Amino acid sequence: MSHLCGVLGIRPGFKVSVVNPPPGFVAQLNPLPDGVEFLVTAQTGLDVVLFFTRTAGELLSRLPALARSIGLPGRIWVAWENGGSALDEDAVRQAGLDLGLVDDKRAAFADRWVALRLKRESRARPSRPGSRQPSIADA
Repeated sequence: MSHLCGVLGIRPGFKVSVVNPPPGFVAQLNPLPDGVEFLVTAQTGLDVVLFFTRTAGELLSRLPALARSIGLPGRIWVAWENGGSALDEDAVRQAGLDLGLVDDKRAAFADRWVALRLKRESRARPSRPGSRQPSIADA
């Protein structure tokens, strides 16, 4: 498995989609973990999406469909050119939050690209087994 696959969380058997990669990027993922499938048109069930974008308009128009394409434990890496685009970490984070996605990791790769990893926001869990969270009905 390549170092880059480890950074991006690509594991054996994962379904992966790469959107708008810079030239030569996909080759940098080799060697891939066993059983990794690259899917171009998947609408659901993806484990990792790598989305390269240069504009806020493209981010806002494509991110909703990409969010629908990941499985519950899936992750979306949104990558932008560091210093080479109008996007920044705050814009990507806000676009994710607007869709119920939170960022949990940041990475730099492929020379000049920076990325945030977005995932579905997990619900608050009870503090100890057997306890439950208070609800509005309890008030």
